[in-house]
Amino acid sequence: MSQFQKMMPLALLVIVTTASYAQQDSRADKYLQTVSKQFDLDKIYLIHMDYIREDLMQETSVEGEGMVWMKGIKYKIMVDEYIVYYDGDKLYSQNTDNKEVYVSVPDPDQPGYLQAVPIKIIKSYEQDFNYMFMGETSFLGKELIEIQLYPKERSGPYSMLKMFINPNSYKLEATQLKHKEGILYTMILSQVREENTLKESIFKFDPTAFPNTEIIELLE
Repeated sequence: MSQFQKMMPLALLVIVTTASYAQQDSRADKYLQTVSKQFDLDKIYLIHMDYIREDLMQETSVEGEGMVWMKGIKYKIMVDEYIVYYDGDKLYSQNTDNKEVYVSVPDPDQPGYLQAVPIKIIKSYEQDFNYMFMGETSFLGKELIEIQLYPKERSGPYSMLKMFINPNSYKLEATQLKHKEGILYTMILSQVREENTLKESIFKFDPTAFPNTEIIELLE
């Protein structure tokens, strides 16, 4: 698993929300449907984001900026020294400082697949999640609609996803992902635009661009 993908089990949260796992709150449907429609699977998008990584157990946090290129299930993510590529088949997790790239193949039948292919969260929320409409909340200085999503498959690596949606435009502005390891990721979307002139080769690691990088295959 890459460092980026690792971006306390919350026992109280589980107890309080046990009932919510068995439902899908219809008040959230119009917001989730609109967010899903914002991303056409046949178009390439460039997303600029700010992120906050908090270790809830160690009480530490790190902030930074990142970029995401996305087309359907394919994507490329750049965050600090980490670059993650997914070409629809293989996942390449690169550390440019260590000059290493790990190659793996996500298994669609495993709970961690949702984490490896983020668009699945947006496009398959009815199939893979139960969710609650939390109403307007103040988040990072804005009044946004908060929706909490809980994976139906509880054996996966995370416990809850929050979406923060603009109440006027219905556009997704931020997400928070709680990992069972006690890590909370906040991702703020500062810009989303189409980039359809780009070639799909952007989603695959190019060894010629990094000639001194060691390729480590984790393939069975």
